[in-house]
Amino acid sequence: MNHSNSNRLRLTGKLIKGSRHYVLQCEDETMWRLNFQDLDMPEENKDVIIEGFKTGIDAVDVDWVGPKHAR
Repeated sequence: MNHSNSNRLRLTGKLIKGSRHYVLQCEDETMWRLNFQDLDMPEENKDVIIEGFKTGIDAVDVDWVGPKHAR
């Protein structure tokens, strides 16, 4: 599930390392370019939750990232 409050976003999806940036592929097939700010990087190809600020049409400055736990 994806949530937003103004420019603040909370997104879930699969973390993928692209050719130039990390991207998040959400379950609805939307893609977000991620800008990490001195964060420990989780393993790629893992399901994660990210929080941050929307900085473009499809870009997020990430200030928190964590694993998506199965329910």
